Amino acid sequence: MSHSVILLPFVVAFVIFVVRFYFREHAASMANPSFLLAAGSSAMIVLYLVLNVLDRLGTYGTLGFGLVGLALLGVSILRMFML
Repeated sequence: MSHSVILLPFVVAFVIFVVRFYFREHAASMANPSFLLAAGSSAMIVLYLVLNVLDRLGTYGTLGFGLVGLALLGVSILRMFML
């Protein structure tokens, strides 16, 4: 069974954070929250893939990563509408 659907919220959140960073915040600083959240979401994607490949993902690891991905997606949508 493929668990690659779990990565979809991470990827969408990453894209929204990057678009906000470049277009709304004009890529002013790497300390902007949008940049940090984009870097964090990409780190979570890499961590999930590495743990999955090494077969170190726990019993409920996929569910945990899915919930974190949905939380990041929610934060990215909220930040998209913030000025």
